[in-house]
Amino acid sequence: MRRHTFLLVLLPVLATGLVACGSDEPRLTPDAYQGVLTDLDKSLDPAFDGVGAALTPEDLSTALTATATSLTSQADKLAQVRPPETVDAAHGKLRQALDELAGDLTSLSQDAQDKKLCTGGSGLPRAASADGANQVRQAAQELTTADSGRSFTVGAFLPVGTPDQTRRPANGSLPGGRGGGGGELTVNASSDADAVVKLTQGTEVIRNVYVQAGGSTTADGIPDGTYEVFYTVGTDWDDANARFTRDCDFSKFDETLSYDQYTSYELTLYGVISGNASTSSVDPGAFPGS
Repeated sequence: MRRHTFLLVLLPVLATGLVACGSDEPRLTPDAYQGVLTDLDKSLDPAFDGVGAALTPEDLSTALTATATSLTSQADKLAQVRPPETVDAAHGKLRQALDELAGDLTSLSQDAQDKKLCTGGSGLPRAASADGANQVRQAAQELTTADSGRSFTVGAFLPVGTPDQTRRPANGSLPGGRGGGGGELTVNASSDADAVVKLTQGTEVIRNVYVQAGGSTTADGIPDGTYEVFYTVGTDWDDANARFTRDCDFSKFDETLSYDQYTSYELTLYGVISGNASTSSVDPGAFPGS
């Protein structure tokens, strides 16, 4: 039997250092780099507009998640860009700030799912006041001064950050609805939160009644008819959108109220021993507007 012999030869491998993606690409001209920053603003504008327009916790959570994804995408694009050498440091800070802001918005999205944030009226100011948003502003400021021959601008997509509002109308009927009747409705609110009660008939809101936490109020002039009764509790009443912007919850009384001439009802928005009315949770999207 013939025996075969094989020779194993080890070939030397040249070690090379890791090269950052795009480092062999030419640097962008100042005009081209400003174009990248302008495109970034234009890409993120609609996402932040969507956050501000959200009217339910679910819509707000979805908009915040989508905006976080857009921020990450823009940060990834910046990682592939070689800016003018004078703004290298500020460019890197901007990319990191976008990633940081994406993480902030992901956390805010969870707050919306938990109904701590309920509409864009609270979600957008929180997003614009986040640590990542302030880091974006700092990086943008550095880009305006890093190159003595050119001021670069970015960050127009970010609205001004503002503190949380706590708007609380006085107890009583809110604008809208209709009157002309002899009926009365007394509402007693829990000490935990402000509330708004809505009497509706089909898609029409007959009366909106605001009651501050621990308070009581009586609305009069309610016309004859049979009405469904919805109520919402929360913090910071946005009258334009007929919603609380934070810490919201939505419910409906299981029984209707029938008014005939001088009928009066009293609703207590918390459990009492002698209570005879049951309630059910309502999806925020099904809660009637103004």
